[in-house]
Amino acid sequence: MSETTTITIARATRQRLGRVTFNGKPLKTADETVAALIEEHERRQFWEAMDAIDPDEYEAQSREEGAWPVESEYSAEEQMIRAQESNA
Repeated sequence: MSETTTITIARATRQRLGRVTFNGKPLKTADETVAALIEEHERRQFWEAMDAIDPDEYEAQSREEGAWPVESEYSAEEQMIRAQESNA
């Protein structure tokens, strides 16, 4: 059994939680609802952060830190794709 706790929320908020749907389906418990809302919030934060990244700045920073893969680190399939793209 999972550990639980009690939180105080307004009755109106509890009623709103009961109306939340996820992918068009109502959630069964307040715990499921809160967990789904937190996951969605974290997903949005992640994608907002990804949208804010400039690809060129990311590559430059990664190269500076030695985290950008060199050509020899790519798989054989990736090397073949890159060769085909450069010849196109």
